[in-house]
Amino acid sequence: MKPLKVLVLAVLAALLGLAAGMFIAGPGILLRTDLGQALFERVVPPKYPAPGGATAIGETVRPFTVTGFDGQARSLPAPGRWQLINYWASWCGPCRVEMPWLDALHADRQGHVDIIGIALETPESAQTLLSDIPVRFAQHHEPPGASDSSVLLGNAWGVLPFTVLIDPQGRLVKRHIGVFAGEAQLRDWLVDGMADNRR
Repeated sequence: MKPLKVLVLAVLAALLGLAAGMFIAGPGILLRTDLGQALFERVVPPKYPAPGGATAIGETVRPFTVTGFDGQARSLPAPGRWQLINYWASWCGPCRVEMPWLDALHADRQGHVDIIGIALETPESAQTLLSDIPVRFAQHHEPPGASDSSVLLGNAWGVLPFTVLIDPQGRLVKRHIGVFAGEAQLRDWLVDGMADNRR
């Protein structure tokens, strides 16, 4: 068999294997790497385009308002601080997996980066997760019917969890679609984003 034929067959087999894996396990396999994240954004058609366009990496985030569980409104992003914003919902299994990692990161990085959770559901529903998995970082919510700020930040697919990193100047540095592969990947993602922004 000719080398080019073998190469073409190998590539086709790899693509079929990836497609079968995504069919069986969902897109999570693809989303576990930076390359997979980039491919997902370019290949999967968006379901929820942002009115006026989503914030691109490097652009300043338009301010938006969320509500705390105490009923107080808060404007984000807050100037002068690194902020990691994680969108979640109580019905989202991967969000439950990720919550303790975010809490550990909050404990380790306090004073360097604000970890902020935003539940995309009613406060009553969100409290079920927070009762099961108590966390120490700030939590807010955007109830159904409110404008979904995750779409503004580039979550055109409605995937949860969805995480973004915003620098002290209010610019979108990074975004991550879906659950991280583990706590180590989350920490590396944060450190890389903060380091890249300082170069």
